Amino acid sequence: MIMNDDNTSPKIHLTGRDRDIIEHVVRDRITTNEVIQSRYFDESHASAVTRATARLCAAGWLSAFPLLYPTKYFIPGKLTASAYGLPIGRTYPLGPQALPREFAVLKYTAANSPNVIRLSNQEILLSAPWYQTEWMQASHCQREVDSKLVLELIRVDLGGPADLIARKCRKDVEMRRKLPAFTEMVADARFSMVVVT
Repeated sequence: MIMNDDNTSPKIHLTGRDRDIIEHVVRDRITTNEVIQSRYFDESHASAVTRATARLCAAGWLSAFPLLYPTKYFIPGKLTASAYGLPIGRTYPLGPQALPREFAVLKYTAANSPNVIRLSNQEILLSAPWYQTEWMQASHCQREVDSKLVLELIRVDLGGPADLIARKCRKDVEMRRKLPAFTEMVADARFSMVVVT
């Protein structure tokens, strides 16, 4: 596939691995060269990853921003947003709370891959059609446990008091517990909460 979003971006041929990286960034919202290397360049030198992400950034498929110098994080570029129907806000740098939250979820899924994947809102509704829209503002993953798919609600501890995250988790459960479908899901061990700290 050769694509070009405007006259200033270079045209590039997307390889299968390029498409996998782009789809990973769409799903996980954020990535790093380290995560890309572990998933797609296992046998390659780190410089091969850096060249690939630099090429995808130059073409508009990815956008790069500083994480901890010299490390960068990558999010969807404007071409990716256009191709996947993402809101343009997904191409902007992440804010001071969103960045550590999204990075924590990325590290969690990367450490547990391939058994854990981050879910889109549409995928959440496939496993729990009764799930309410406001609950989908939190990150959700799917874990495979003994051939059973478990919906995971992810809470990220940003360093506040321990009782704050505990109260949020309790509120999450209390809101959902009113629905019989949720209690059935819990009884069947198909729902869990994960706190990433």
